[in-house]
Amino acid sequence: MTAELATARRALLAADWIVPHTDADGLASGAALLRVRRHGVAEVVLLDRGQTPFGDDPPLPMGSAAVLDWGVRPLARPGVVVDHHALEAEPRADQVVVSGYAEEPAVSTAVLVRRLVPETPAWLAAIGAFADLGDAAFALPECSPAPRTAIRTLVPLVNAARRAPAGPVADALALLVEHDEPGSALRDPRIAVLARVRAAAQAAFRAAVRTAPVVGADAALIRFASAYQVHPLVATAWSRRLAPRVVVAANDGYLPGRVNFAVRGGHGDLRGLLRGALPEARGEFAHGHDRATGGSLAPAEFDELVRGLGIAA
Repeated sequence: MTAELATARRALLAADWIVPHTDADGLASGAALLRVRRHGVAEVVLLDRGQTPFGDDPPLPMGSAAVLDWGVRPLARPGVVVDHHALEAEPRADQVVVSGYAEEPAVSTAVLVRRLVPETPAWLAAIGAFADLGDAAFALPECSPAPRTAIRTLVPLVNAARRAPAGPVADALALLVEHDEPGSALRDPRIAVLARVRAAAQAAFRAAVRTAPVVGADAALIRFASAYQVHPLVATAWSRRLAPRVVVAANDGYLPGRVNFAVRGGHGDLRGLLRGALPEARGEFAHGHDRATGGSLAPAEFDELVRGLGIAA
């Protein structure tokens, strides 16, 4: 392990708070770290909808933070950031950043955590990697050995927790912390709760994806209202149908007074495309991956973005 990685490992193990993203990659990363630290989930900060760990006054306790899978942006706390998204900020003197951005083959945050804390189990790295990369995850050395069938079954259940309003994210994290292999987690009674949430989210997706698109020359809009976080799934589904257009899936029902949206398809850096269409935007907008991004805007600002993309909505 290089000196830089050793420094990051020390920061991970010493952080006062663990702040994982609430998708499968983030939760697997947090679970791996918790297992090594041998502490309970009380030291984990699970952020609510519309919250991020970034900004001048983040919704985090005071103290150092291990921020996992949230991106690399200005963080107003000491600590460590582990992530595989595009880098948008340089670390402060009291911060360490470990990034897998642009690695080939691609990696997830859970894979990076296992590099830093190799005593964590391979199956947790595989949970995070499969969630983001699909079957390519199983070719990564950090994910070997891992039981593929159980991983493929468990990942969509863990991912479903955050899609529902007030979903059972803490239960999903606890399953990954408390079990020694994915087959055991799948036999836990709490899996039934995740399965019900997944079924409800799938129903919400089926309803939303039937929304007729408004199609422009280079971009298309699918706009609907759902309490479930299905806009990324809708954007992905329609991007295949409407290729090579950029697809914006916009959800008016996810947060009060906001339009939450996901952008997929097209070509090139979608983050740059959004910023060019709405250069004065502030806040949660055009972060994440080059090819998978989105944001949360006030309705008037979102309408301006749509016009900037050439969609006559």
